[in-house]
Amino acid sequence: MFVFVLLMLCMGTFINGGLTSGFKEDGNMTVTRSCHDKERQALLGLKANQVDINDTLSDWGDKEKKDCCRWVGVSCDEHTGHVNLLYLPSSSSYGLSGNISPLLAMLPQLDYLDLSAIDFQYNPIPNSLSSLSNLRHLAIYAANLSGSIPHELANLSNLDVLDLGNNLLSGSIPHQLANLMYLDLSNNFLSGSIHVSFGDLTSLIHLELSGNRLEGVIPKSFENRSSLVQLDLSKNLLNGSVPNFASCSSMKKVISNSNSMYVPKFTKCASLHMLDLSRNRLSGNLPSSVGKLSNLEYLDVSSNSLEGVICDVHFLNLTQLTYLDLSFNSFTLNLSSQVSFRSYMIKMQSCKLGPRFPMWIQTQIDFAYLDISNAGISDRVPGWFWDLPRGLRFLNLSLNEIKGTLPNITLVFGNFPGMDLSNNQLEGTIPVLPSKLAALNLSGNRFLGTLSFLCHIDMGLTFLDLSNNFLSGGLPDCLKKFEKMLVVLNLSNNRLSGDVPSSLGFLSQLQALNLRRNFFVGEVPMSLSNCTRLRFVDLGENKLSGKILPWIGETLSDLRVLALRSNRFYGSLLSQICFLNNLQFLDLSNNALSGNIPRCFGNFTSMASRGFQDDIMSHSYSTYVSTHPGSKQSTHRLIYYGVLMPCWKRASHYLSYCSNGNALFIDNARVAWKGTRREFGRGLYLLKSIDLSSNKLYGKLPNEITNLRELVSLNFSNNKLHREVPKHIGRLRSLESLDLSRNKFSGNIPLSLSQITPLSYLDLSYNNLLGRIPLGPQLQLFSSSYAGNPQLCGPPLKQRCGPPPALATVDGKKNVKEDGDEFWTSYYTGMGVGFLGICGVLFLSRRCRYLFFASLNNMKDWICVTTVVHFRSLHRKFRR
Repeated sequence: MFVFVLLMLCMGTFINGGLTSGFKEDGNMTVTRSCHDKERQALLGLKANQVDINDTLSDWGDKEKKDCCRWVGVSCDEHTGHVNLLYLPSSSSYGLSGNISPLLAMLPQLDYLDLSAIDFQYNPIPNSLSSLSNLRHLAIYAANLSGSIPHELANLSNLDVLDLGNNLLSGSIPHQLANLMYLDLSNNFLSGSIHVSFGDLTSLIHLELSGNRLEGVIPKSFENRSSLVQLDLSKNLLNGSVPNFASCSSMKKVISNSNSMYVPKFTKCASLHMLDLSRNRLSGNLPSSVGKLSNLEYLDVSSNSLEGVICDVHFLNLTQLTYLDLSFNSFTLNLSSQVSFRSYMIKMQSCKLGPRFPMWIQTQIDFAYLDISNAGISDRVPGWFWDLPRGLRFLNLSLNEIKGTLPNITLVFGNFPGMDLSNNQLEGTIPVLPSKLAALNLSGNRFLGTLSFLCHIDMGLTFLDLSNNFLSGGLPDCLKKFEKMLVVLNLSNNRLSGDVPSSLGFLSQLQALNLRRNFFVGEVPMSLSNCTRLRFVDLGENKLSGKILPWIGETLSDLRVLALRSNRFYGSLLSQICFLNNLQFLDLSNNALSGNIPRCFGNFTSMASRGFQDDIMSHSYSTYVSTHPGSKQSTHRLIYYGVLMPCWKRASHYLSYCSNGNALFIDNARVAWKGTRREFGRGLYLLKSIDLSSNKLYGKLPNEITNLRELVSLNFSNNKLHREVPKHIGRLRSLESLDLSRNKFSGNIPLSLSQITPLSYLDLSYNNLLGRIPLGPQLQLFSSSYAGNPQLCGPPLKQRCGPPPALATVDGKKNVKEDGDEFWTSYYTGMGVGFLGICGVLFLSRRCRYLFFASLNNMKDWICVTTVVHFRSLHRKFRR
């Protein structure tokens, strides 16, 4: 018996050893199967197709790790040893680039494949992926894929998840896909319509097709999809109506903004959490059935053409509502103080809430973002309102007619919010404000007093606009404490006086400085040379003096706008100003500048070439700072349901606010435009202008100025410039306004000037110009533009000239003569040369002489015979 037991134990050991051959044990004594050699070679083939700059796949093929199941991103079935998962997380896949290896088809048991964030360098999706019949999860997100989506993917009958978002895919969406639960094709270039079969995907839970070029209507088959939880069709070209979703008991999120949709009725979508229908062409009223969505947390119908009265019934059961945006519609709000919602973010810009201050806001005790700007409020703000929530992030009451004074607001916010009370009728001195502010806009009111209140605000300020008030006194030195954060400083159109303090030079982050229309005196401090990020400087209409120093061109290389008009600057223009290659707007008018205009003015690169920067006159700043200023990651960015809220640039005036804690300030400048002074804001980036009028400049207008082909406005009027206008001024093909009046220009008006087709304003009056006014499509329309030039002639003037010359046809090339005398000289010279040429041929060629004189004899005989015949015919008629 003992021998039998011993024999059985030996056999068991043998059997166990035989069965575990090719397996391995982990630390917990779990027996697992090592990977198959073919699949190992397939993975090595995938690695060979990648450039791995970060050595992410360094252990693939390592001698100490021959088992591919132990490689990073690889997992195998513990029983069969087949690779069933290949996943390179985003943090690992950055740094990988190449293409998708066709050897992946040698992984037959693969059911999870994620190659997201690898740079596949615009390669297409290979058809070989369709052979992975066991695949349940396929994600290649943000991977620079291009081409179309292979229709062969429909063969993957087990596929549950397909995520190909944020690529460059084009073409139509394959409609044969079946059994999908999650489909994300967002942010590609897909076109065509949404096939009706998508509404028949009974298992579909998540469908995201946003950011494509899809068109047509949403199939009605979606209305009966009770399984659908999230639907995002935003930023396409869809039209029609959003389905009514008769069976939407599971629906939690619907986004269909930036299309052309109609308002649906979500009467049976009780589970809906998020509804975004913004930026469509919705019209009519907002259905009161929205008030029945008891689980709704996010409602955005902004930027449509909706109208009607919004009352309590629209919020009847919305007790969970935390985000509400009704902005940019024609709503009239008639809410009682008993409204049931308590929102975290309330945006009602351009809705009608006034004329009385809305009392229902008193029930919103925990809001973080409140925008009731341009709401028709012409009342005083009640005292209870200023007991603001400690968690405030942004408050906007601008563009109303709010009256009265501001009380002392001494509360301490938890972080650094933004406040915009601009363009109202607030008055009195500016009181003590909260010490923690990220942005402050009090412009366009009637505030008096000094700027001493600024010294009570902490260093977190990124934006300060106090323009268009009646503030007086000097600039306090405490401004320098904003050195790490302040981006925009606008104090224009006040009554500020004194020197511009050198402490402004501490503001190292400053991008826009506007002190226009004050009473500042003295010189511009050289310390401003430390503000190397400046892009906009307007010190115009003050009493500043001194020379324009060379450090402006040497250190402020990013400057786009330089406006120093109507001051007392003197001296000559130094060549260093030409170092401002990015300059697009230069206004030095109405000063006492003298000397020649530097020839290097033709080096302003941004005026010579067309750029594609439509935001060069705007500045991004923070309206909310969530941690201590200067620390990393201090700017709050609102994330809601994983969606980064975009900055929608439809705000009025010169500001665009975003829900993500950032805002844009649009520069504005007063410009001498076509004979009048205009203020340009949003269109300033289009205006490339030079204005040196009303100075004491003399000498010749340099020919190099004609290199500035994108220049729109040029004004050198009221100086002492002389000699000819540059002959090639017609190269300025974008010029719309040209003013050279009240100088001493002489000679002819260049013919090339008639070739500037956009020209709509011209003033050449009171010079010493002479000769014919060139004929062209515009120059004869400016009847008063030539006054004070007695030697000019031709239309539109009454004084006549000799025979007109031919029109100029080629700009900048002398293929026509530039006055009448030269034209007739060339004419007679040509006639003489032609006559002598004919005589020379007759003298040298006997045959030509014979033919010529024979022709003359024949012509003489024909004339004689014809004359006699007609004479006799007439004689007979008279005899009868």
